[in-house]
Amino acid sequence: MSSLSDVARSIEACLTSRSPYCSGTLPVSPQQLVLYYGAAGYPPSSRVDLSSSTPEDLDALSDACQPATFGVNREDVYDESYRKAGKLDIPNFAPSFDIGSAGLVDIVRDTLLDGEDGQRRIKVEMYKLNVYGKDSFFKAHKDTPRGETMFGSLVVVFPTPHQGGEFVLRQDGHEWVVDFAKMISDAAEKPCVGYIAFFSDVEHEVRIVTAGHRVTLTYNLYFIPEKQTIPVISSPAPYEQRLRELLYTLLTNPDLLPEGGYLGFGLRHQYPVQTDVEVKRLRKCLKGNDATLARVLSTLGITWDVRVFYGSHHKYPHYSYLHERIVDMGDREVDEFMLGAHMGPGAEEVTYASLNGKVITETYSDDIVRKLAKVTDMASMTCAESSFLAYGNEPSLEHLYGNVCIIADLPPSENRTIKTTE
Repeated sequence: MSSLSDVARSIEACLTSRSPYCSGTLPVSPQQLVLYYGAAGYPPSSRVDLSSSTPEDLDALSDACQPATFGVNREDVYDESYRKAGKLDIPNFAPSFDIGSAGLVDIVRDTLLDGEDGQRRIKVEMYKLNVYGKDSFFKAHKDTPRGETMFGSLVVVFPTPHQGGEFVLRQDGHEWVVDFAKMISDAAEKPCVGYIAFFSDVEHEVRIVTAGHRVTLTYNLYFIPEKQTIPVISSPAPYEQRLRELLYTLLTNPDLLPEGGYLGFGLRHQYPVQTDVEVKRLRKCLKGNDATLARVLSTLGITWDVRVFYGSHHKYPHYSYLHERIVDMGDREVDEFMLGAHMGPGAEEVTYASLNGKVITETYSDDIVRKLAKVTDMASMTCAESSFLAYGNEPSLEHLYGNVCIIADLPPSENRTIKTTE
């Protein structure tokens, strides 16, 4: 039998094995490749056929663009050392390309999303048109979330002649390179467009365009909230079935937290969170591997929720807490023996333990507290920090670090019933 730690490592590897994007080419009619556009501040008046455009046509399109900005701390910033490209905002262009009639929404749903997520309705919002001329680029970045239900981005690449401009994605130490210039040139059916859909918190970049013009349309992808849950029958993806088998092996091992407790899984994706708002609202917004993990836990009959884990640090090495919301300590003066009380309602002190229940950090509390063991890295992609003034022998400025995680609630092993994976 594999050890608990071996199974946990396999679970982590399984959760990081799935690529966070889908890409390809899509045949379209020439009529879908006509673009009307105007200079910034003017309605569309010029026309270009992107299936047979000349360098002069694309130079004119590029000249009509404004310099492209990028988001930093919810503000648009212009810096050509970080991003060099042109943009047209929605009022200044009108594409004949229609994402719905082209069938691209269905392709994204079927190939990017798994299980029940593949049955959800998607809202597609056209965002911008970008032109990357020679020497243009966009350094590594993550897209700015534009709403709680936004889960991804879609980029459509038109068949304009260009070289370079490869699209690069990175996550969990993996890197993927998509060369649209080659992909479109090698496509069996023409004319066609290239496309890539990816989860919006995945780091990505556009490498330098060495020749020609790279013309793209960008869309924001949102889940449409369901008014009621409708049961659907969906086949799990191969990696989801593997995850279910691994979790079943872990959860049916009687050595796993024999006295009961919590299991922690760090989130693999970023989500918009606000101070003093309950993070359990994210249950309906989970995407990608996070949604798959939650779905598998439910299938196995495990109660789970989304909570914030505040772990021990050098000032308070004996304290670990789960909380229902992101905490802002503000300018409070904090007594180390009253940390939980200062964190407000919804704070639950826990004892950090190994998977077999052996305590790693003792607490000062006289109360009986539940154990928390991590299955995957608890350093979540969705995290928060709060500063406060700590006092004791000497006052000092301290920081509270929180990671939003999926927390599974396990009863003692003798009372534990795990549903079969069949």
